[in-house]
Amino acid sequence: MNDVAVYVSRLIESAIEGGASDIHLEPEQEGFLVRFREDGFLREVERKGEVWGPPVVSKIKLMSGMDIGERRLPQDGGFTFESHNKAIDIRVATLPTIYGEKVVLRLLPHHVHFTSLSSLGMEKSHEKTVKKLLIQSQGMILISGPTGSGKTTTMYAMLHELKKDGRNVISLEQPVEYRVPGVNQVQIHPRSGLSFHEGLRAVLRQDPDVILVGEIRDRQTAEVAVRAALTGHLIISTIHTIDAVGTVIRLLDMGIEPYLVSSSLTGVVAQRLVRKVCDFCYGHYSGCEKCQGSGLHGRIGIFEVLALDEEFHPFILNRCSADVMRKHLQSREEFTSLFKTLQRKVAEGVAEPEAFERYAVLQSKDALV
Repeated sequence: MNDVAVYVSRLIESAIEGGASDIHLEPEQEGFLVRFREDGFLREVERKGEVWGPPVVSKIKLMSGMDIGERRLPQDGGFTFESHNKAIDIRVATLPTIYGEKVVLRLLPHHVHFTSLSSLGMEKSHEKTVKKLLIQSQGMILISGPTGSGKTTTMYAMLHELKKDGRNVISLEQPVEYRVPGVNQVQIHPRSGLSFHEGLRAVLRQDPDVILVGEIRDRQTAEVAVRAALTGHLIISTIHTIDAVGTVIRLLDMGIEPYLVSSSLTGVVAQRLVRKVCDFCYGHYSGCEKCQGSGLHGRIGIFEVLALDEEFHPFILNRCSADVMRKHLQSREEFTSLFKTLQRKVAEGVAEPEAFERYAVLQSKDALV
């Protein structure tokens, strides 16, 4: 068992040193596969024999506060890992498969690496617009994109901007991924009855200036958030949509009345993450030791920022289609779409050209081009 404990510790240390965000332990017919998620992609690390599988899984479940005897149902847990005098929160999830339990460990440093909007790779024009939105005393700012697009990181960067202003900032998160000094962070527990919309109702009694809602998933949460934005609060949240216009359409589809959407929604930040051309072998694109020969190292955000104004409100009030809204934005000189931002980053030699293939949807009829 000591060997297993040493192995688990070394595995986590290796993942941290390599900058991985997740560790995947995947059972196979004759052992298990270890993969690290680095820069958004899974990299195979090693394969271990079948005698290692159950002991390693049991050790991780024990560390995470799970029931080690339960192997038929998915479980969630977590623990704190000390690495070089720094604490790393590790969120763990198990899933039964035909060959055994698959385990994913999400590595969450206590402190956010990105502490400003500029450090996200946001263009100056986008950053200027977002800062204007953040100084407003009320309204709702939504950050949109698919899973893994960096929405949480952008949200925390906004928090760091806000806490400088001496405002009472409260966040509702599930889970609290990073700790931000100066922000009152609340952990959502749906099983205990504390959902996003119930938590939001409670927070409104705490004299807040700014409220961060981890995610708007349903009509109830959206309705409370909209009402809060109309009554003197600045609301920041995330939502799963393809782009800025898709966010407006999603709120309407949730059943929020158009006049409430136009009155409360002040801005949308839509984003994706793309791999960066390696800074260490930049210009050669042939790879080096730092990027393991790939020519790519790290990721950078691409953004589109929509500040809703009186010119855009009629499109919401009249329930115009997404295509009509996007065509209108094409005519606005100050608006730069996700696709155009990606074009610029590739042309500058910052983003990988292959990103066009992965984000082809940005060029389709469902997105602004």
